[in-house]
Amino acid sequence: MLREYVKFFNTALQRSPTPENPFDRIYIDAFAGTGECDIKLDAEHRISIAGSARIAADAVPSFHKIHLVDLNPKHVQALKGIKVDGGAELTVHQNDANAALNEILRTVSWRRTRGVLFLDPYGMAVDWSTLERIAETRALDVWYLFPLSGVYRQAANDFGKVDESKAAKLDSVLGTTTWRTAFYRPDPQASLLEHQAGVTRTAGPNEIATFVHMRLQSIFRGWVSPPIFLPETGAPMFALFFAVANPAEKAVELSKKAAEHLFNMLRTKRIGNVERSPSAEHGSGDLFDFSD
Repeated sequence: MLREYVKFFNTALQRSPTPENPFDRIYIDAFAGTGECDIKLDAEHRISIAGSARIAADAVPSFHKIHLVDLNPKHVQALKGIKVDGGAELTVHQNDANAALNEILRTVSWRRTRGVLFLDPYGMAVDWSTLERIAETRALDVWYLFPLSGVYRQAANDFGKVDESKAAKLDSVLGTTTWRTAFYRPDPQASLLEHQAGVTRTAGPNEIATFVHMRLQSIFRGWVSPPIFLPETGAPMFALFFAVANPAEKAVELSKKAAEHLFNMLRTKRIGNVERSPSAEHGSGDLFDFSD
């Protein structure tokens, strides 16, 4: 999905806002890894595919600038070896993702820049204040793989087991303390003889993802997609969101149309083959029609 979206994005913005003076196009990957993903197909077979960083580097048309962030020194070394097609300027940052993102966002002139940001965090590593800063650019299309499994671990079924450290982490990731009343309810089975009724988590994956969706809608002025749960079978570990920071009607319409098309392809199993890219299967230009 990311591969097809960056192709769409760069093609759509090649001549915008004018052919003579198009936007600078930027890609930011906050948890870039090494640029490669090893996929376990079964007990005996593994394959290696391009990760998000290499997808951006190989994009045609190309970005003008690519920022890759990772804290792991070995990952950073691998990222520095990525070859970029199309003359894009590649910058690798060895830093905490939140610190690096805030520095990148501060230094870019967003009046002349539009971009794609990929957030695939290591656990609950994205602070809400960082998301607010991203939304304030009004220039980024954001793919955010929200860590539902991390919320499960921090938000114990018994609220009494949510210590100060866990509560602070949830406050940071969700940007609010209201999850306490949104996720938890007094236990109706608690004994009347107890001094205080027990409080248990009643929110499951759907309720938590809906809560996150509403929170994202409160800061992204363009559009936020409903969540896609991953993996598709079994207990979901992630909720994938797509958020448009640009509130301009035409920008929202274009980005929303493309994202919904990709979501529909995912649901109907027409995208997701790890051995060959969808563009190789469908033919270049078949996924998106730029005629209108």
